[in-house]
Amino acid sequence: MRQIQIAILVAVIFGPVLLMVENRRIVVLNREPATAKLANHVQRYDTIRAAGIIEGRTELVEILARITEQISRVAVSKGQWVRQGDVLIELDSERYVHERNLANAMLQLELAKKQRLENGFRPSEIETARHEHDAIIARLDAATKNYQRGVKLSKNKAISNRELENLQAEVASLKATASAAKGRLETLELPARSDDLLAASASVRAAEARLQIAQISLDRCTVRAPSDGRVMIINGEPGELTGPDRSVPLVVMSDTSSLRTVADIDEFDALRISVGQSCDIYSDAAEGIIASGKTIEIEPLMDRKKLFGQFAGERNDTNSRRVWIELQNDPDLPIGLPVDVYIKVNSQN
Repeated sequence: MRQIQIAILVAVIFGPVLLMVENRRIVVLNREPATAKLANHVQRYDTIRAAGIIEGRTELVEILARITEQISRVAVSKGQWVRQGDVLIELDSERYVHERNLANAMLQLELAKKQRLENGFRPSEIETARHEHDAIIARLDAATKNYQRGVKLSKNKAISNRELENLQAEVASLKATASAAKGRLETLELPARSDDLLAASASVRAAEARLQIAQISLDRCTVRAPSDGRVMIINGEPGELTGPDRSVPLVVMSDTSSLRTVADIDEFDALRISVGQSCDIYSDAAEGIIASGKTIEIEPLMDRKKLFGQFAGERNDTNSRRVWIELQNDPDLPIGLPVDVYIKVNSQN
């Protein structure tokens, strides 16, 4: 009897409470939660994780000297922003300056020879040659008359045969001299031959080519920036010998006007990547997302993986597909910073 009374008392006390809880549960079940409504508008993503590295708008540009010579001056410093054509390094150019000057002097000499050939000889030279020719002809006439007189005297035994031979030899010598003088006079009066002009023109072109070669060598004594960018590394000091066969680049540059990330996508995810996918960038150097961006370029060639993130589940013995991600809002990040890239793919509502 006592137990029945206790049961009735408990039912009277806790019955209303249990009834209120049950009614509230029924109401909640029949009503859609606000959080469920919000979840319908949240976009869910399947992400791909990959190891990456921060780089500039262009990859690192390695610059070498194109001639072997000593460094005379370093014109820039690390971190300096330079424009295309700015001087980076100056090499010793004394030898190449003299070679250029010598080539220029040889060109002027060949031009003068050609100009003289085209203009012909001066009138005074032609007049002098004509007078020389006339004088030789006069001497030849006199020698011819003496020889004819000697022949007559020789018949009368008035002169010896030796004297007659001397007169004959003088006539022959003057004839040869007169012929040479006539040829020289005609040469001076005639215009330049076409083959002589061609030879002179060829000599001028050869001298111009030698001058251009000397100028190119001189220009290579100045190492200039191939494009706009920031100087990242300088491997040289004044007095140090450098050249094209050097094992390390003389200067390393990168265009940091905008940053991007390059990442290697595992071959198992290579076909899920496309241009325009959103990405979040993380780094061990900072907490949370350090940058965001979108994929802008995908390499068409698969290759061995070169970037590694050392995270759980990463495969190191596979091929990869390289992807470039353009970072938004111009974050201030150092070139070469290792990062983790999370690429959002297969979005679902």
